[in-house]
Amino acid sequence: MRKILLISLCLTLAACSSHRLSKGRAFQLTPVDYSALNGWRQDSVISALPAMKKSCATNPKGYEKLCGGISSVHSESDLRTLIEGTLQPYLVTSSGSKTGKITGYYEAELTGTRHHENGAQLPIYGAPAGYKQGKTYATRKSIENNGLNDAKIIAWADNPVDLFIMHVQGSGRLVTPEGEILQLGYAGNNGRTFKGLGAIMKEAGVYPSIANSMSKIREWCLDHPDKARTLMQKNDRYIFFKELAGEGPIGSAGVALTPARSLAVDTNYIPMHTPMWLETTNPNGGTIRQLMMAQDTGAAIKGGIRADFFWGYGAAAFQTAGHMNQQGSYYLLLPK
Repeated sequence: MRKILLISLCLTLAACSSHRLSKGRAFQLTPVDYSALNGWRQDSVISALPAMKKSCATNPKGYEKLCGGISSVHSESDLRTLIEGTLQPYLVTSSGSKTGKITGYYEAELTGTRHHENGAQLPIYGAPAGYKQGKTYATRKSIENNGLNDAKIIAWADNPVDLFIMHVQGSGRLVTPEGEILQLGYAGNNGRTFKGLGAIMKEAGVYPSIANSMSKIREWCLDHPDKARTLMQKNDRYIFFKELAGEGPIGSAGVALTPARSLAVDTNYIPMHTPMWLETTNPNGGTIRQLMMAQDTGAAIKGGIRADFFWGYGAAAFQTAGHMNQQGSYYLLLPK
């Protein structure tokens, strides 16, 4: 957080526009022209407008000129002109490198019911009574084996593997047999350390060749339910959920995420609601060069150049997000 405060203070000084901003080699910002942003003229920046409006509705400090001009945007050209007139691009480098890992995530989708209908179903818990962020609660294994008496059950999931995936993603959609969709959002966690299932599988020597593909991990877990349960319970982190009344999923920034325009970042380096220019590829090798908004965080998203790309929901989003493990770079678009 101190890095962010230093940069924010420096940006208020006219002299800062002419040299590199840095807090050691771990995180450095170098001002550049928009011509340095590969694909800047080709991206449909207007597609990022819904995400920008959601962030602007929170009145993020420093972006008054950008957000004040949003209401006058009626075209691609209008938005690009507004951005260029109010924001300065800064290339991010970390430990001397301008590239880092870009992964993907999605909104999990699973089936279930509001009320308990059969013994195979698993509860989806809300936060325990008197929940406090940072407090340590029971482990995943303990909660799954013994229950959680002081927490309300908000729904019941049919499939333990899909429920686990929703815990990893932090939010999801539960579809009932009647076609009702329950939008489930993050309400907290048990204060335990997160450990990825891929890493757990590698350590256990279980089918390690698939450990970087969520779709293949899911298939293996469905085919080996008993072994999968044991492995999944080695991830002590457990997520509590709440039912959302409106649009979802909700990111850490407190706004609904926009598919292909919202990023999860490390807030030790990048404040929420920061516009960003991302340059990376998708798992099929296609180019991603587009305007994004920092609107979420994640337990595994740590570092100056480290981001999670939100793909939306559904089978296609799951497949793409589950295979995404790319190298990429980005620029922060900060108030002039």
